[in-house]
Amino acid sequence: MKATRTAGARLDAERLRFAVLGALMLVGIFHLLTSLHRIQVKDASLYSDAQDATSFRRVRQPATRGRILDRHGAVLADNRPSYCVAFYIEELRQSGPWSNTVNRVDALLDEVSAIVGKPREVDRDGIWSHLHRRRAIPLFAFKGLDERQMARLAEWPGALPGTEIQVQPERFYPRGDLACHLIGYVGAGQPREAAEEEGLTEEDEAYNFYLPDLAGRDGVELACDAELAGRGGGHLIRVNAVGYKHEVIPGKPPVPGRDIVLTIDADLQAAAEAALGENRGAAIVLDCASGDLLVAATAPRYDLMAFVPSLPGATWRRLLADPARPLVNRATSGIYPPGSIFKPVVALAALREGVVDPDALYHCTGSIMVGPRTIRCSHRYGHGDMDLRRAIAVSCNPYFIAMGMKLGFEPRLHDDCAAIGFGQAPPIGVPVAAGILPSNAWKRKRMRDSWRGGDTANISIGQGLLSISPLQAVVMTATIALDGRVPKPRLLRDRGDGAGVQERLELAGTMDWAAKDLALVKAGMEDVIHAPHGTGKRAAIRSVRAAGKTGTAEYYEGGVRKKHAWFMLFAPVERPRYAMTVVAEDSDAGGQTAARIAHQILAKLYGEEPGAPEPIVEELVEDEPGVGTEVAAEAAVAEEPAGDAVPMVAEPDGGAAAGEGLQ
Repeated sequence: MKATRTAGARLDAERLRFAVLGALMLVGIFHLLTSLHRIQVKDASLYSDAQDATSFRRVRQPATRGRILDRHGAVLADNRPSYCVAFYIEELRQSGPWSNTVNRVDALLDEVSAIVGKPREVDRDGIWSHLHRRRAIPLFAFKGLDERQMARLAEWPGALPGTEIQVQPERFYPRGDLACHLIGYVGAGQPREAAEEEGLTEEDEAYNFYLPDLAGRDGVELACDAELAGRGGGHLIRVNAVGYKHEVIPGKPPVPGRDIVLTIDADLQAAAEAALGENRGAAIVLDCASGDLLVAATAPRYDLMAFVPSLPGATWRRLLADPARPLVNRATSGIYPPGSIFKPVVALAALREGVVDPDALYHCTGSIMVGPRTIRCSHRYGHGDMDLRRAIAVSCNPYFIAMGMKLGFEPRLHDDCAAIGFGQAPPIGVPVAAGILPSNAWKRKRMRDSWRGGDTANISIGQGLLSISPLQAVVMTATIALDGRVPKPRLLRDRGDGAGVQERLELAGTMDWAAKDLALVKAGMEDVIHAPHGTGKRAAIRSVRAAGKTGTAEYYEGGVRKKHAWFMLFAPVERPRYAMTVVAEDSDAGGQTAARIAHQILAKLYGEEPGAPEPIVEELVEDEPGVGTEVAAEAAVAEEPAGDAVPMVAEPDGGAAAGEGLQ
């Protein structure tokens, strides 16, 4: 009986334990189920986001870059496919430390280099950098493969695991060095960041990786980079636990860049560059009806294709060290003393102020006294008696010095220079030099000296402290051609901003020059080219009469006197359509080399074959400053003249004889 009770108690205890165990199991199952519900249902989005954050990589794809076209649609900058080798690191990974994978990729790079016959572009440090920063995307190497190199790679009998030939966009300049300073070039530097792109929304996120992109570095490529670059798109890459690519998910497609249309005429530009030849200098042609720059040529130039796909360091250093400075855009950023092409502006100011009688005769003896100094005329024995019109045609320095001394520089002539745009950088979309428009205050600040009569004498013939760019010179020329209306020059005909093509002439201002004064000065400028005694007859063509002015600007470099040759003209005389300026550095007189260059460009404008239109009847009187006229700035292509450049005719208040023969 007792044994029976003991067995029953033991059975009850076992049942109780089973019941407790069952209850605990039910509680555990219930907790497990509620936890699963919370993880898989209630908090599913949180865990999904966390997984995405660790397993997805956003990759930016650059847009196709817009083209650069001339005014007629001729392509100046385009894109073309460039072939390279992509190395897929996820397929080349090795077991063990990362160095094993680096060794494998390094050996494969050497093998491909030997096959295609092209040096490696990625060193061992570059492989490590790619593994640490861009492991999910391919390593691109051997860019710019040609057809022969691709054929070698495709026909290689051995295995090249983890490699593939891929196509990437590359900039292409079909005209080589044509208008290179205007077009500029691109680089493969840091691409445009997504956070910097226009129209970024709150849903947009920062990209993890950026595929190779193109960015403007100079010229229009830089000035219009935002329009040309477009807007990049992207895709997602799902990676595995060690960061290698597992899946590619398409995303937002890139938006191509917009085309930019320049005002340049490619054929005229090519003719102007050919006319410049081996001369260092610039030539500009402006359309008087619209302000469009049809030509903005610079010499020497550089080949834009040398920057594609990237510029070798040795080539860049050679360009920087070249004493001819081929990287300088002389048409817009070179500054020079204007020489005698400035004389028409002096004449118009003097006529307006009534300090000169245009019919009165001035007797040039071959020199003029400014203070204690004698300034010689270019014509050794003097031009004899002349009025204003003839003085313009023969470019008589004593006449203009005498007239300029009576006129004075400030405020009248100085204000005219400012109104034309001297001392200011015309906003045309690419870097432009402002030049130097001096004044008494400027000279006191820069040179710690007051304005002197010699400064006025120098500026009266375009020498001394005044300096301008060829772009400013062509605006001055067009202002005379347009009867005092100052045009705004334009380089960008359509910048892809939706505004369309701009045709209307925009004015920066209007000069208060009388019609009769303009007619007289224009007649003198017409004589420069077409009269027997003119200094610029070499610029004439048969089919049109033009008005122009020669100029020879002196400067000193290392104690050696040198000259820049200028020529400016507009044509036709009656209804001007074109304005042109030419400058040739370290050249002869303006009526020689510069006039010949202008002649070739003018002939192209009017469809003529270049050549002397008629024999020269009289001995040509060159418009060269007399020896010792002045010491100008020591840098021809610079933002400012040398600080220690001091004009020789800088004596105080000289020129008692300056006004003889003038009203």
